[in-house]
Amino acid sequence: MDSRTQSTPATKANGKTVSARLPRLMQILQAMVGAGWGHYVERLRVGRQALDTVSPPPSPGMHDAVRVREMLERLGPAFVKFGQLLSLRRDLLPPAWIDELQRLQDNVMAFPGEQARAIVEQELGSPILEIFATFDETPLAAASIGQVHTAYLMDGTSVVVKVQRPSIEPVIQADVAIMRLLARQLEKHVPESRRFGPSDLVDEFARRISDELDYEIEARSGERLRANFANEPDVFVPCIYWELTSRHVLTMERCVGHKLVDQLPADPAKRHRLAARLMESFLKQVFEQGFFHGDPHPGNVFLLVDGRLCFHDFGIMGELTAHDQETLAQLVLAVGSADVPWIVDAIFEMGVAASGVDREALTRDVSDAFVAYGEAAGKGYSFSEIVRQFCELSQKHQIRLPRQFLLVSKAFMLIESQALAIDSNFNALTSLRDYAPHLLSRRGLQDLNAIGVAGKGFRTLRSLHRIAASLPDILNRAVDVLSTGRATLHIEHDQLRGLEGHIDRASNRLSLSLIIASVVVGSSIVTTFHGGPHYAGISTLGLAGFVIAAVMGLTWAIAILRSGKL
Repeated sequence: MDSRTQSTPATKANGKTVSARLPRLMQILQAMVGAGWGHYVERLRVGRQALDTVSPPPSPGMHDAVRVREMLERLGPAFVKFGQLLSLRRDLLPPAWIDELQRLQDNVMAFPGEQARAIVEQELGSPILEIFATFDETPLAAASIGQVHTAYLMDGTSVVVKVQRPSIEPVIQADVAIMRLLARQLEKHVPESRRFGPSDLVDEFARRISDELDYEIEARSGERLRANFANEPDVFVPCIYWELTSRHVLTMERCVGHKLVDQLPADPAKRHRLAARLMESFLKQVFEQGFFHGDPHPGNVFLLVDGRLCFHDFGIMGELTAHDQETLAQLVLAVGSADVPWIVDAIFEMGVAASGVDREALTRDVSDAFVAYGEAAGKGYSFSEIVRQFCELSQKHQIRLPRQFLLVSKAFMLIESQALAIDSNFNALTSLRDYAPHLLSRRGLQDLNAIGVAGKGFRTLRSLHRIAASLPDILNRAVDVLSTGRATLHIEHDQLRGLEGHIDRASNRLSLSLIIASVVVGSSIVTTFHGGPHYAGISTLGLAGFVIAAVMGLTWAIAILRSGKL
């Protein structure tokens, strides 16, 4: 049989997969055309049939960001989640785009309670009434990936059961595969898109959505946060019931309370203490625990009836390494001590700077931004504005900030927004300055209380510590190079290039002199011994040699006289 006619099962499967995705690909491209992005679809060189689609033109005067936000909402859960991820990237997108993407909403209907019951029974392996004493099929809340039902355990404990939408995982995986294809085409055919790193953004989104689709990962995050706050009397994290949890079902303790802005105390001092407790709980997560809630909006943080703060919904969490915590601590201390060069150091250390970044220009821009917001304490300015300024400056100077730093900034803004809603006089910058001595004490500087002196001292000590830590590696590499016998010494002097030119010219002149002398000597020998043909008793070869030597010598002399350097 001709090998060209053979097709393996894998080929057939792949072809089926590709063909199955074509309608969805066309739907996405048509949505892009409808949003006014037809010129990009044409350059993608895939699915150009979408350009033939007749769709109503975008509303005149509508901002590009609004059109993109509406397009993402029409395309469904995967694209809404992707847009929400992009809303973190203040280092890549302008403020108008960030603000618009933050408005993305999951416009989904709840799926039937009978389906939720069937999924729970399938995942947990028992009939629903053998698992729970009661199970309310009417959902308490619904989102794009899952919905929440209330239930009671056999012992009477009230719980909430989060059930994943049926067949949502393959739908999202198919959309992610199409996103990868479009990202590759963008990078290949739309050069101006490369600075945004489309493939990197899609890869990051794929990892994040994969974690969100696995409720066991969310359960582990909740359990970890609960353990971190086990000894904190003012913070509560609900218990996870692992025997009633699987990849698609999550059961946790139900907490009764209300949103922070509901039922606020009339006493301003109590409101201020509540706002301060909220901010302190977040700072502890970031700087002490290194594991923080990445989406603390008003629906995910509320107040229990006993007055404790309660965090729940652990689908988006952030984790910081010790180095990440140290770098963020530097930024906080630098801002608190109004040390612009230190702020710039922290920005460079936490981001990946493109080659050729103008450090002096960045320092000037940071100084200008700090003049506007650096004295925010007591004047009603938002510390989030400082964060926004730094992210925008990173974008301007091509410093890409890692996702975790951007997630911290987003979470901080949400926490500050809630704190301001509780107490309109709350100032996050003052709160950070109050927290700075505690931050320093954790690093062995208990005796330094003045933030200015302490901050500068900490900066100096940290620089010395970094040098001391890197010195053994530097010495080891130096010894390795020397032991191989391949060590080279590179010396550069600002006058050596000129000296090299002088030497080259002198060598050329010497070479020409030797050539002329050789021609004269050779012609003399030929003439003396009457070699070669003669004319009027004179050797023509010798005569020709003398003429050539004379012409060369005269040319050389004229060149030297014209240069003015005898």
